Amino acid sequence: MRVNSDALQWTDRSDAGKLSVTGPDAFDYLQAHLSADLRGVAVGAGSATALLTPRGQVRALARVLRFERGWLLHCERAALEGLFRGLWNGRIGWRVELHKLTLQQALVTVLGDDAVARLGLAQALGAGEHAHAAAALDGVPLRAVRSWAGVDLVARADHADALAAAIAARAGAGAAPLERCDWDWRRVIAGRLAYGVDVAETMLPAELALSPPLVATEKGLYPGMQTVLRQQRSGTVHRRICRLHAPVLLAPGDELLGGADGPSAGTITSGVCFDGLALVRLRGDGSAPLVHRPSGATVQARPLDSGAPSL
Repeated sequence: MRVNSDALQWTDRSDAGKLSVTGPDAFDYLQAHLSADLRGVAVGAGSATALLTPRGQVRALARVLRFERGWLLHCERAALEGLFRGLWNGRIGWRVELHKLTLQQALVTVLGDDAVARLGLAQALGAGEHAHAAAALDGVPLRAVRSWAGVDLVARADHADALAAAIAARAGAGAAPLERCDWDWRRVIAGRLAYGVDVAETMLPAELALSPPLVATEKGLYPGMQTVLRQQRSGTVHRRICRLHAPVLLAPGDELLGGADGPSAGTITSGVCFDGLALVRLRGDGSAPLVHRPSGATVQARPLDSGAPSL
């Protein structure tokens, strides 16, 4: 794993799903379909959110950003079709327009708490995750979005090369784009869930530790909300997403057992090749010692306090 404390690090995430929602009813429409309460989201701010099925399963995880003319939604590519279809099918009767922007826009994540300042964007951006604003970098127009990892830069796809050059010019000696395994390591350490990897449509918000404000319970009805409320009242969660630690390398697909001779307890979804951390789905409460079936090593598991999307 490459570590350079002086150089900026970045990764191209242009394959992420991107949508815009505009029109006179855009706010009410999204408020009626997404799990987050958008009433307090001002222009230049945003929120993590989910789109649930009528049975309360997680159809998509995303972030929603409010701008002057409407709303932008970003999600993992694996969640894009479910997000778009769910919103598209629910648009009847609403004065809204939906547009896919995935191929039209590039998205580059620049990592680090000081990334905003080092790119000269501190004055343009508000504080807090999801704060965003129109800006420019070496003449490249873009939208900068504060993220858990640093800052996301969204520009037109035909400006991608110019954007990469502008970032590289500020990155410092010896800098290079982050490799995928390094990005996954950061994501897992931060407890950020990737849809299609750690999250599937068979899962419920409580299993993923999705809680307010991501999944609101004090707003008008939205698809799946009744299931969320029932699970909240019962307090029973049979599966939990956990962070793991083991003395051996963990890989996606590796099985976990509930003890040396115990039943299957889950499957590793994100394996971290460097220090043995992973995100897993567990069947059972995870209180029994877990065993990494391929190696026989004992695995420490700790449920995430609060799950959140990786984008």
